Amino acid sequence: MTLRSLEMRSELLTMTGVSRLDWFDDYAVQTTPTEPDFWHGNQLILHSNSRTADQVFALFERYFPTASRRAIVWDMPNLSVSDLPDFSTLGGTTDSTDALVLRGTIGDAPVPNGITLRQIEGDAEWAQVLDLMDEVGIEEGYPADTHRPFLMKRNANRQKLIAQDMGGWFGAFDGDQLVAHMGMFHDQTVARYQCVETKITHRRRGICAALLRTAALWALGRAPDAKVTIVAEADSAAGRLYLRMGFAHAETIHCMSKPGY
Repeated sequence: MTLRSLEMRSELLTMTGVSRLDWFDDYAVQTTPTEPDFWHGNQLILHSNSRTADQVFALFERYFPTASRRAIVWDMPNLSVSDLPDFSTLGGTTDSTDALVLRGTIGDAPVPNGITLRQIEGDAEWAQVLDLMDEVGIEEGYPADTHRPFLMKRNANRQKLIAQDMGGWFGAFDGDQLVAHMGMFHDQTVARYQCVETKITHRRRGICAALLRTAALWALGRAPDAKVTIVAEADSAAGRLYLRMGFAHAETIHCMSKPGY
C-alpha cells in the first residue's frame, strides 16, 4: 500500500528516517520513537471510513495504549467530512486541512526594507528559531511546560535531515533578531513547506511572502520538477496569502484528535 494524499506523502517526506510506517489491510500505523509526544508523528492512518468511532478508538489503543492523545488521519483525499464517524460524544475533535500546490511561477514579493533573508545556520540562529517557535506556540495556546521540550526534539530531527541535504530552514532577520522563519524539504517530485511563522510584531509587512518566495525558488533550483506544497486552511488569513502567491487548492483531508484516555 502507499499513501494516497499529497499532504501525507509530503508530510512523511519531512519525517524521512525519523518516522516508521507499518501497513495493514486498510490502515497504517505511524510511529516516531525519538518523539513519543509528537501527536501526528504517532498516529493511525486510515484508508477506509467503514469503522465506527468506537472501533477507530479501539484500533488506535491497540498500538498506542499509553499515548497522551489519540491522533487519527484519513488518508482519503476529498472525503466528505459528513462521511466520517461521529466522535463528538466521545470527546474527539475533527479538523480538516487543505493541501495547496504552486501553479506556475510563485508570485513576486519584494523583501521589506530593513529585513534580511538567509538560511538558518549555527547554534545561535537555531536557538532563535526555537525561541520564536515557542513564542508562537504559547500564543496559540500550547502548554508552556511541555511545548518547548517537544520543539527541541522536533528541531533536532529537522536538523538531521538538513545535514543530509534533504532540506533547508530559512529566516527573516530585522537586524540580528529573527522575526520569521520556515522550513522547506524536498525530493525530486515534491517540495513541502514546514512551520511557517512570523513574530507578532512583524506581521502584515510582506515578510512571510518574501520568505515563501525565497524558499520556493531555492527548492525549485535544486528540484525543478518538484510539486511545491503547503498545508493550511485555504480560507484562513495564511491560506489567502498562499493563494495570492500562486498556490491553488489540490485536496482536503481530515483528522481527529482527543487528549487523554
